[in-house]
Amino acid sequence: MEFILNNKKYSIINHELFINYLMVDNYFRNHYSKYDYDIRYDFVEPLLDKDKVEFEDILEGTKQLEDLIEKEQINFIPQGLRLDQHVNGNFKVSYQDLEFDNIRIGEAIPLLIALNSLLTYKPIISLTQISEEIENFIDQFRNYNR
Repeated sequence: MEFILNNKKYSIINHELFINYLMVDNYFRNHYSKYDYDIRYDFVEPLLDKDKVEFEDILEGTKQLEDLIEKEQINFIPQGLRLDQHVNGNFKVSYQDLEFDNIRIGEAIPLLIALNSLLTYKPIISLTQISEEIENFIDQFRNYNR
């Protein structure tokens, strides 16, 4: 999948995008989040009940995600988002008054998925609370497997 932000083209392999959705779903579903949100992605549900996940399962989930994106039923890029690259190769993600600096390449897509999910959550969440949650998300992501 390719997308353009700030006149710069980015790409991600579709099954990697699906895996990023799995990670973000796990973050919210298993209450690693700072606050309790009912954020779930239905297209990842079939994998959650399996004892053993095969690559074919990932490809099947990826196909479902591709269909949702094509039908514009899911989007991980918030309107008005800015993505700027630092000299060190990391990113600065900005949305309205929110800024997240030194986001590593592997953190950027999961962060965008989480951010967009929080921005579109009902009832509406304040930008302050979203900022706290994304900071917690980044910390949890960076401390995984430590």
